[in-house]
Amino acid sequence: MEALAREYITLARQMQTTGSYDKALDHYLLAFEKCAALRNEHVVEFRSMMKKYSLILMSVNKIEEIFCNYSRVLKVFPDSVHFVDDTGRYLFKFGFYKEAWAHFVNACRLDPFYATSENNFNLLKNMLVERWHFRMLNDKIRNEGYRAAIHETIVPIKDTVLDVGTGTGLLALYASECSPVAITACDGSEVMACIANDVTQENGAKQVEVIQKMSTSMNYRDVGGKRSLLITEMFDAGLFGEHVLQTLSHAWEHLINNVGRVIPNKAEFFVIGAQCDFLNRRYQLCSSIKSNLNIPTLFVHGSTQNETYDCEDVHLYGEDIKYITQAESVVKVNFNNHLELQDTLNRSEPYEVQLKATQTGELNSVIGFFNLYLTDTVTLTSDPRSEQRANAWQQAIFFDNLPKQIKEGDAIKLEFLLNSGKLTLLPEYMHPITRISPSTLRFLNDTEYIKMISGSISMASVYLGQVADMDQVTVVDLCPFPMLGLQLLKRGAKSLICSALTNSDKQFFLTVFHANDIPMSKVTVLVGQYWPVEMLKDKYHVVFCNILEPSGEIDLQAQEIALHLRKNHVLPGGLFLPSNLKIMGQIVNSHWLDINNRLYDENVNNYKIAKHLNQYQMSQNFCIDFSHLPYVPLSEPCVMSTWDSEAGVEVLQVPITKEGVGNVLLCWFSIELMENMTEISTNRKNCFMDGMLFITEGETPFRQGDVAYVVRCVDYTGAFKLMMQLEET
Repeated sequence: MEALAREYITLARQMQTTGSYDKALDHYLLAFEKCAALRNEHVVEFRSMMKKYSLILMSVNKIEEIFCNYSRVLKVFPDSVHFVDDTGRYLFKFGFYKEAWAHFVNACRLDPFYATSENNFNLLKNMLVERWHFRMLNDKIRNEGYRAAIHETIVPIKDTVLDVGTGTGLLALYASECSPVAITACDGSEVMACIANDVTQENGAKQVEVIQKMSTSMNYRDVGGKRSLLITEMFDAGLFGEHVLQTLSHAWEHLINNVGRVIPNKAEFFVIGAQCDFLNRRYQLCSSIKSNLNIPTLFVHGSTQNETYDCEDVHLYGEDIKYITQAESVVKVNFNNHLELQDTLNRSEPYEVQLKATQTGELNSVIGFFNLYLTDTVTLTSDPRSEQRANAWQQAIFFDNLPKQIKEGDAIKLEFLLNSGKLTLLPEYMHPITRISPSTLRFLNDTEYIKMISGSISMASVYLGQVADMDQVTVVDLCPFPMLGLQLLKRGAKSLICSALTNSDKQFFLTVFHANDIPMSKVTVLVGQYWPVEMLKDKYHVVFCNILEPSGEIDLQAQEIALHLRKNHVLPGGLFLPSNLKIMGQIVNSHWLDINNRLYDENVNNYKIAKHLNQYQMSQNFCIDFSHLPYVPLSEPCVMSTWDSEAGVEVLQVPITKEGVGNVLLCWFSIELMENMTEISTNRKNCFMDGMLFITEGETPFRQGDVAYVVRCVDYTGAFKLMMQLEET
């Protein structure tokens, strides 16, 4: 039987080379059925074939065939974490979320150390339930404010209530405490509507009817008649970004009766001018780098992706932000006046604001916040300066204003437009703006790293001088901007191959090369995040790869390309940069991170909600600004791994230096550009990338002198995860 099975394997390989993947699959499965011993021996090549076959089927939209194929495979490999995870990944990709969930749960059960399946599971959780639900529900100020307003407003045994955008159903629970005639709650998300239904039923509010629909797609018949009270919390950092104006306008027309009311009663949006170099560097190219690139007069901003403002936790910035104007109201809206709502929505004239400078400085940031006047006596604010601030909402950053020097007493005019119900700061300048991708902007604005790259040029030139004359040196620089490549070209290097994320980035690269008198004949710019590595066919004197994402994680495809280039495309005696990349870790306690990822029932008046929402909490998170993160370190930073570590599981010992409860492992990178050069950490302010972290399942108490055991899991793809425990297992 084994001989026959091996013949099937040979035939399967032949079918694969001719593109007959369907027949190759048949022959592989026949071989595995005939001789189970061959499964482990050939599983890697079989899985590779399955991936190629699935990509072909996906390209011709034969999705059902993909699932049919994996169903057959799982009958042969029922306990293969790889095939279970692959199946889950395709189910996730094509919108079969419940089925994907089941497969990821199974994959994590089959191999708790397999990082890839846990990463995929985290992505699914993040997509199904947005992270802001956790911080919002843990915000006692917000919760108690809404509860007080609801109790003040509802007339028992008389009012009928509609909770729009109910989320977990908390506001509907508050309404049920006041004995209205009826309560209907709606949410457009299938997952949130399901959670709300489970939450209201378990907490005894059986009169609450949950409807899985957007309110704007409903009429009074859907909710059992027009309602006398509408409650909503559909607000983002910019107040109107969740389309609350359109939603309430529709509700007044179709869902609210003639004597109806809305909570909140009113809302008001404010702006304040600030000096914050940290924020400005996130959105605009700083002057020192423009001078370095020889483009001092160019206005270079990050691309906006059609967003008019960004959202940040400005209240955490402390001394890094200085408010230098008074706060001024931009717009105030009465949600209980339908005509005023319509006028606000249809307004074409801008709102004019005069910000009065309270001190001299550079106005380089415009911060927005709001007040919700829930009733005449209950107000919530997102003002970052207020100790009574509700932390459910971030602050809005209007990022396209040009920095200006102001003096105390100056009046600064700003104009805002409501575009489709979303606030936009109108440009106050006539200069053309060059747009580049945010990752390229952040890379260039990391002046410390750029300085280190520029400082390595002399050492690199001396090193390369032993191998070739400078006019013969060929360079590949795949960083978000090829600073090393540019400097070597200025020293006379023969050629540069670089990579631009977008066509806009490519145009910016060419502008910079032209400004530095670099002949375009020396430069090749590849465009796109990924491109076939086969495009690089030669060997080069210098190869500089960046495998780090702005989010804080390793780009696994870029890592694969980097490893390939280091092995196959560096000339003897040539340079590969960086020479080393260490993954650093530190055990900390962070209440802030905890409440952004785990709900506590004590924060929602002891209603039983946590168990329903916490199944969506994640074990890993990204895009964390460590420089403004509130946390207490419990250990010193330790080396957890290197970027090219071999696959496997290893237990690391981390000494505890401070007593406390460990609930998070912060992770960042230490970069050594060239051997014997000083390393640079990515855990610093204004770095080109954020941090990532791993969150423990529970809280682990430590005493000073304890040893924590960190389990490092590295997959063959390079994906990794860290798990923390007090005792070695």
